[in-house]
Amino acid sequence: MNNRNNWEQMKNIKAPDELKERTLAAARQARREEQQDVPQHLAVVPRRRFGMAKRIVAVACAFGVVVGGTAVWKSQQSGQPASDAVAEAVAHSFGIVAYAADTGETIEPKGSKVVFDIASGGKDSATKGFFSGCLFRVTGDNIKTVSASMDKGGLYRSERVNIEEADVEAILQGTSEVTAGADDMMVQSEPEKGLWWVDISRRVENGFVDAYDPEVSYGLWGEPKPVDMAQEGDLQDAWQTRIDEFEGATLTVTVTFTDGTTDTQTLTLHTGKLGCEYVDGEHSPQLTGEVLTDEQAEAQGYVYGVYAEIA
Repeated sequence: MNNRNNWEQMKNIKAPDELKERTLAAARQARREEQQDVPQHLAVVPRRRFGMAKRIVAVACAFGVVVGGTAVWKSQQSGQPASDAVAEAVAHSFGIVAYAADTGETIEPKGSKVVFDIASGGKDSATKGFFSGCLFRVTGDNIKTVSASMDKGGLYRSERVNIEEADVEAILQGTSEVTAGADDMMVQSEPEKGLWWVDISRRVENGFVDAYDPEVSYGLWGEPKPVDMAQEGDLQDAWQTRIDEFEGATLTVTVTFTDGTTDTQTLTLHTGKLGCEYVDGEHSPQLTGEVLTDEQAEAQGYVYGVYAEIA
């Protein structure tokens, strides 16, 4: 009964089409191998064993990463049963999702693309650099540490800390321990609900190693410019120019699991016109996760921003 309940919960998980196809291919390969182990006239996989394959597929889809094809290839090299290889690969895989700071929600990859939200806005400083607002989070189970690097620009750590109204003055004056060492911060509130919080950004070195925290986000950072872009002509053009600095950059993310094994994902960053929609109650357009052609953008509107292709 517990297995049936787990399957009922997992079968509704949505995942990129590419992931589904590759993971399903891995499950089909596992099923073929199991069939080859019995006489031909008995080559029908018992319902219980096929149910296990479906659960493996469902768990793999939950991670949002392509693991099935690689696992089957490795199983063919090592002689390990493909079903075991897929299960092991799923247990040692992680996902990368975009994070929308203004709504507190994540944007799942579509296909092999991760579209970064910028609705929370970016901040540019002639001395601190460009904090783009393009944030991502790492997802997965049994993760111990996270490491990341960029070959162009850099990264910053973004954390949201709940505070009391009485803390605001000290934070704004720079005397609060909560924001000590911050490169950028923004105090926000919903006074009618009695809620106050501060978003804190701190630059991190390439190849940093952090203890894993699913509530921590990482953002794309640009090198400081000698002149404040806000003083240079059209702000929209200046924004697009700044965002375009991430075009072609490579983002590498590595996690170490609690058993000491590691996994790495490489993403190539691009800039372009991103699909969006206006949602009642939201003050800014919400991204749909789609990258638009020029024709689509002209017909339905867009936000110019950053997206990543997962290798």
